[in-house]
Amino acid sequence: MKKFVLFVAVAATLGLTSCKKDWTCECTYTDGDGNTQTTKTEINGKTKKDAEAQCEGKASFGGITVTTGSNCNTIKK
Repeated sequence: MKKFVLFVAVAATLGLTSCKKDWTCECTYTDGDGNTQTTKTEINGKTKKDAEAQCEGKASFGGITVTTGSNCNTIKK
């Protein structure tokens, strides 16, 4: 019985903790000159699902944001 109570306490504690973490969005795309470019953007305090949604299709180089033809991956820091 003590083990069961301990298990429930641990499970409840894990259930209350946040799954928000820090992520890096890494995008690779080909620029207008045919060169492959890679950009990295920090995404902090998001769930994996939210970080992936924020990251998807958001490659930027200089002041230009590319949303078509970019290949973005969300990586846990």
